Amino acid sequence: MQVYIIGGGKLAYYLIKTLQPAHHDITIIELEKAVCERIANEFDEVKVYNGDGTNIQLLEEVDCGKADFYIAVTGKDENNLVGCQIAKRHFQVKRTVARVNNPKNMEMFHLLGIDRVYSGTQILADIIEQDIDYIGMRIAYSLENTSKAIVEFRLSPRSDAAGRTLQQYAFPGSSKVVMLTRVNGQVEMPRGDLMMHSGDTMLLVCDENEYDIIWRKMVR
Repeated sequence: MQVYIIGGGKLAYYLIKTLQPAHHDITIIELEKAVCERIANEFDEVKVYNGDGTNIQLLEEVDCGKADFYIAVTGKDENNLVGCQIAKRHFQVKRTVARVNNPKNMEMFHLLGIDRVYSGTQILADIIEQDIDYIGMRIAYSLENTSKAIVEFRLSPRSDAAGRTLQQYAFPGSSKVVMLTRVNGQVEMPRGDLMMHSGDTMLLVCDENEYDIIWRKMVR
């Protein structure tokens, strides 16, 4: 996997640490020479270039057209947006990912065709809001471009689901069990006669408007 990361700050550093064990081919483009030298000295297998990651000539020189991912994580939203658009339109990069420093810019990034957009501020706010509203239940995975997600929780001993099979229980709304893990670590895949027990860790796919009733009926 060819991964091009624009910006060599702390986030890029941790991305390298995370991605390198999977043997991805990583290229870093960073404006500050001292930052480039530090990354190059610490990560022998990472290609490091000193320059502007939105400069078409430089991107041509570093074969950006081979990139599977162009990840813009600079401190300037305008640079991240422009870089992703150049990567997508000029170099036909398969996936563009942009960091947004101001959460208000997220919608604009989506409208302008950036594949994945994230804001550290928004992620933190969502985590805090979720923890306040639904203690004991977390969003394990959000399904892109839908209102659906996979939620994870331990089945409460107070829930009327405990002691019933999947077939017997009327799950809230359109929610469905994806996987169930017993207290002893045994993993169970969904089937009609599968019995649910207090303390089981459950993964449910559901719509976001079903979070509240799932939490009230199965978690609290």
